[in-house]
Amino acid sequence: MRSTDPVAARTQVIRHWPSEEAREWTERFLEKTCNDPEVLAVVAFGSAVRRVSYSADLDLLYIYRSEDPRVDSPPLDIDVRGYDQAGVEERIEAGHDLLCWTLRYGRVICEREGFWTDLQSRWLRRLPMPSAERAEERAARSRKLYEDLHAAGDADAAAEQWLSWLTHQARAALIRAGVFPASRPELPEQLRAVGEISLAEALDAALTARQSGSPVG
Repeated sequence: MRSTDPVAARTQVIRHWPSEEAREWTERFLEKTCNDPEVLAVVAFGSAVRRVSYSADLDLLYIYRSEDPRVDSPPLDIDVRGYDQAGVEERIEAGHDLLCWTLRYGRVICEREGFWTDLQSRWLRRLPMPSAERAEERAARSRKLYEDLHAAGDADAAAEQWLSWLTHQARAALIRAGVFPASRPELPEQLRAVGEISLAEALDAALTARQSGSPVG
């Protein structure tokens, strides 16, 4: 497995840690997965590995062969996804949002037999664009959840769904404009570049409110 001890060397691609708990959990997770012969790659993606000022969470993806390794439950500010090697390229060809996004913007932490590097070299220039329709469907679900939670008086949960709604709306608008969406903090700038000023300002406001803990929506 291509990696260098200590564990800190593996995590240098992560620019922003959402919490100390997230850092400690990730170090344990990598110690296990990067040394597991059945794990072909571990990749970090999302705003935590991008040149942005703030990231509320960390996203990790791993590819395995044979059996999915047992992964301890992560803290709330970490999202971990595992995929069987056997179906990865079929998913990519079908436009799987997360895999395509990670191939374009993710940072490999460790890999076995050059698996991720090879996958990137074969797919990066021909990645399918994510589905605008799928983004709009997710936006509609988030909007409905926002309305339900807002009506129930759950302000914090409603704020998260408001941000989710704006994020999916932004991704749909960018995809329809022929732009591959970047990480969430980068979306407002991308939106302004394609003339979606109002949506950019709304998303900017929601992101700022989330970072400061102010109510949104």
